[in-house]
Amino acid sequence: MNKLDARNRVAALAVYPGQPRSVHLTSLALPSLGASDVLIRVRRVGVCGTDREIISAHFGRAPDGTDELVIGHELLGVVDAVGPDVTHFAPGGLVSATVRRPDGCPACFAGQPDFCLWRNYTERGILGAHGFMAERIVEREDHLISIPCELEPVGVLLEPLSVVEKAVRQADLIQRRIAGWRPATALVLGAGPIGLLGTLLLRARDVTVYTLARSRPPTPASRIVEACGAHYVSIQENGIAETAAALPNIDLILEATGHAEPAFQAMEVLGNNGVLVLLSLTGGDARAAVPVDNLIRQQVLGNKVVVGSVNAAPEDFSNGVEHLGEFESRWPGLTETMITTRLHGFDETADIADAATEGIKTVLELP
Repeated sequence: MNKLDARNRVAALAVYPGQPRSVHLTSLALPSLGASDVLIRVRRVGVCGTDREIISAHFGRAPDGTDELVIGHELLGVVDAVGPDVTHFAPGGLVSATVRRPDGCPACFAGQPDFCLWRNYTERGILGAHGFMAERIVEREDHLISIPCELEPVGVLLEPLSVVEKAVRQADLIQRRIAGWRPATALVLGAGPIGLLGTLLLRARDVTVYTLARSRPPTPASRIVEACGAHYVSIQENGIAETAAALPNIDLILEATGHAEPAFQAMEVLGNNGVLVLLSLTGGDARAAVPVDNLIRQQVLGNKVVVGSVNAAPEDFSNGVEHLGEFESRWPGLTETMITTRLHGFDETADIADAATEGIKTVLELP
């Protein structure tokens, strides 16, 4: 991007990384519009667990030359203007954006920054690059994804869905080792946004899904799970082991609880030839007694795979747009019910971290 134009400033929500609960309103100099850049008026930004970690000073890094980090990496915006070399976007169109920016490692050079080898990447709103909680932003065309106007109510969910898209795509790629593999039964551990989007994605593939979460039904999450034809299980009533014991071979598990212990429980119940995809980033240094001999024996004799998955590729965003449309076709209005808290403008963001712990998905809406 080009040099900063100090006369063109926008309001933004930022933190001082490393300082707990330092959320504050700031004024940000907007980069001038380069030839391949797009000026975007921000409409909605989702708040997720990563944002809460940044607000709590457990994570996050400001861009070079400043002590502030504008937060937010789940974007829905409207194109206001485009540079002369932009060919795929026009004013008035809805867009979302990828999050990670490459560092030049072999994977990034090959177009796979989600598999970055050196881990010197930057990420919008997370590591070394300002995020999307600003009145307007400038972004390069090749980091943007077009959102059809009919998906405007749910477009802000594209970024978390892209994470799930990658997880399931990686499972499919791994399972090419088995001729004709199709998951019939799956567990989804966790009923936050990632778990619920994983449930919807697997149900769209007609997989029998059991979504396990802490709260007893009825809850907003349990209603979404049941409305798409999946099965909601409260671990206060049936634990992971008890639930799995009553099921046929578990072909796929998506772990999205945000806690470490369920990952090891999932390894124990994963079926033969199955795949467990770990999506949680767990803080702290928790320790647990693990039956390592039994786990290793099961993994080897059962041809099981445990894989971590983070971030997403551009194709996962594209697939996510397609599947958001499919969700709306199959279950009209259901996906939008994930948005349980709406903050209207920067005046309502003082308690953004607390708001994000309630309900399912918190979204900041800007005029």
